[in-house]
Amino acid sequence: MIMLSDWHPDIIEFIISKMQNPRILRYLVENTKDETIKKYALDKLKFTPLTEQEEAMYQGIVNYKQIPGLGGFNEKIIKEAETKLRTGGNYSVHNSEFLTGANISVCLTNEFMEAVENDDFYDLRFPDVESYDADEMAQYNAEWHNVGDVREWQKLGHKVRVYRKIRAKELWNLINICATYSAEPGIFFIDNANEMTNAKAYGQQVVATNPCGGLRLTLKIAG
Repeated sequence: MIMLSDWHPDIIEFIISKMQNPRILRYLVENTKDETIKKYALDKLKFTPLTEQEEAMYQGIVNYKQIPGLGGFNEKIIKEAETKLRTGGNYSVHNSEFLTGANISVCLTNEFMEAVENDDFYDLRFPDVESYDADEMAQYNAEWHNVGDVREWQKLGHKVRVYRKIRAKELWNLINICATYSAEPGIFFIDNANEMTNAKAYGQQVVATNPCGGLRLTLKIAG
C-alpha cells in the first residue's frame, strides 16, 4: 500500500501514474478543466499510428458497409474499423507495469472535503525545503518524518510552499473517475480516523492504513 495526502504537490501525477486504461485517460483529457490533469493524462497515453497496411485493411472492411451481407463481417466489426480509421491509430499507456505490485490510496482531509463542498480552490503544498538554510534543513531532516503533515508542520512555525492551487472538485472528480474504472486510488479519511481513534490516549495519531482499512498504522505525536 502506498498512500499520499491530498495536499501533496505530486497528488495528480500519483493518481494518474497507476491508470492503465487508455479510454479513461482520453476521457480525462477531453473532459477535465484542469490543465495539469490533462498534461499528466496525455503524458501517460501512448499513441501508435496505423501502418499503411492496417489502414488499408480497415478501409477494406468499412467498404463492405454498403454491400448486402456486409462481406461476411458483422456491424460491430465494421464500427470498430470505422473507429480505428477515425482515431488514426491505437491508444495504449506508457509504463504499463508501473506500480502493478502495489495498491495506492489517497488520504483525504476535512479541509479538502470542505473545499469540494464549497467548490473552492485547494492548495497543493509541501515544506519549502528549497528555501531552507542549513539549520532549517537539519531540522527538517530530523523532524519531518515524525510530523508528516504539512498542516502541522506549518503550525510549528516552519515555512511551507504552495506549489499550485487546484479547484478541489477537479481533483475529487479525478479520484472518483480513476477509482470507478480501475478500483484505485482507495480513499482514507485521515482526519476522521484521527478524531475517532483511541490512539490519541497513547500519544499517537493515525498516519496510514492497509488497503481494506482494517489495520491502521499509528505514529507517536511529535512534541
